[in-house]
Amino acid sequence: MSAFINYVAEDGRGSPINLAVVRVLLGTYVIWRVLSLEWAAYGEWPDVHVDETIGFLHQDLFFALLPYQQWVVAALLVLFVVGYRTRWTGGIASLLLMHMLSVKATIYLAGTVESLFVCAYLILMFALFAEDDRLSVDAFRRTGDRSLEELNAVLTDETTRVYRMRALKWGLLAVAIIYVGSAWGKALNGPLEIWLSGAELQRDILFNREMTGIERAAGVPIVENELLAWVGFVGTAAVQVSLFVAAVLGLSVTLPILGIIGFHISVILTLGLYFIDMILVLSLFAAWDGAYRRLAVDADDEATVVYDDRCRACTRALVPLAHLDVTDSIRFVPRSDPAEPVDRDAALSLSSEGEIAEGYEAFRRLLGRFRLLTPIAWGLGLSPVRAVGTRLYERAVPDRRRRPSDAPEPGRT
Repeated sequence: MSAFINYVAEDGRGSPINLAVVRVLLGTYVIWRVLSLEWAAYGEWPDVHVDETIGFLHQDLFFALLPYQQWVVAALLVLFVVGYRTRWTGGIASLLLMHMLSVKATIYLAGTVESLFVCAYLILMFALFAEDDRLSVDAFRRTGDRSLEELNAVLTDETTRVYRMRALKWGLLAVAIIYVGSAWGKALNGPLEIWLSGAELQRDILFNREMTGIERAAGVPIVENELLAWVGFVGTAAVQVSLFVAAVLGLSVTLPILGIIGFHISVILTLGLYFIDMILVLSLFAAWDGAYRRLAVDADDEATVVYDDRCRACTRALVPLAHLDVTDSIRFVPRSDPAEPVDRDAALSLSSEGEIAEGYEAFRRLLGRFRLLTPIAWGLGLSPVRAVGTRLYERAVPDRRRRPSDAPEPGRT
């Protein structure tokens, strides 16, 4: 299994976990970045020459709004991280962030600005394809609009599920194009003979040494050896182009991404902390679902969940867990299935390794089967939490034994 995924070649995965992981990592990182920058200071920046193509953004009003916009963007991204109304929270946050970065770019276009532009674009993709995300607050809210028949089909369907990852598909393609542009920029940065000689890289290292007064040991051999400079400069351009080539040809992107990460590390060693944000951006395309499959559930430890398929609250609560069960180690059995005679009266029961749990305890143990959710299951087992949780469970999922009849519950069917 590849360490990184070529979503351009295939945007369907057998687990929805990648979208959830990337949404949380991306949103959390951008919140930290937005709140850590001194936006108010940009309005006090000395007069600079502004490119006329973006001069209309260099306005006192825009600079005055930056400190307030950062808190609005951070608040929206908190909602984006949990997946609440992603189409709006992510869409508005990304557009506001792009505006803030554009205003900042009228002063200077640093690597942080360019990297955050990429992050803003990715957030916008999540907003445009919000319906693909199955492990979000929005996804759970959408289950309220689905019929019991549809909800039960999710739990009992034994066919292989495919989850689309269009946000990551277009995100990867955009990142690949950006690196092609970076390689092309190197070629346009001087005469061909200078580009091929690697003198451009030597000049960058010497200029950085003069500006900062810091001589980095990793840069000395490159300055002193023209062949090494040529390999570093031309090799970097080749690695940057390789990501786009691999993506559009449907090849593995693992080596190109690792090569680009290596390039960024070499830049840090020779020039300083430039474009360090892009290492995180590239890591977003890692095969998170592969790691999750190994950590989430023991495939050999099977369990059977018998649930009341006429109880809307019960089926809605189980749907996210069905999406998380990537090893198919949990079998969901509707109580009304004539092929599965059930002698349990509780609305929810869990059978595993000869032990049977019912009601609230069954739900708690079901969560505990997912190793990543073990802390939550442990917390639900604490006496005060258990007492409150049991009462809430009994209200939301009434026990079949307390019902006056076997008639279907009122509501949508």
